[in-house]
Amino acid sequence: DGTTCITFNSNGSTTIPKVKLTPTSTSTSGDANGDVVYFGSGPSGGATTAGYIYYYASTGNWELADADSTTLGASSWLGVAISTDPSTHGMLIRGMVTHHVEIEGTENKGSVLYLSATDSGIATVTAPSGSGDIVRVIGYAIDTDNDQMYFNPSMDWIEIA
Repeated sequence: DGTTCITFNSNGSTTIPKVKLTPTSTSTSGDANGDVVYFGSGPSGGATTAGYIYYYASTGNWELADADSTTLGASSWLGVAISTDPSTHGMLIRGMVTHHVEIEGTENKGSVLYLSATDSGIATVTAPSGSGDIVRVIGYAIDTDNDQMYFNPSMDWIEIA
């Protein structure tokens, strides 16, 4: 965007600006602030829905993620849709974001969030517990009124036997 990221000074010193990550300021689904990637298509080559959680599939599409199994992307690379087109609007892979719907369960500020095994693309405060479910921390609740979260999916996950 034309912003200077790193400056190498003539005296041999280096200036690296601070990264300031602040919560989103609206209740608008997909409102995001953080690391965003711009590639791929939505489910089956269609559109994504802002604020839903998707996984990057081997097809090059972002498909709705679900904790029911590894085949539904729970152990894959996750992102939150910012709008309808991942290659134009982007997918948030880490940062602050407004979820599309009410986070499942009763969250408090700072509550751990998991990928839901009940509804695809949704965050929940309850760890999945069914046989074959994937338990993976995906972030933390920031604002309980506007369903804002810090999205930073763990690279670690376990499958319930």
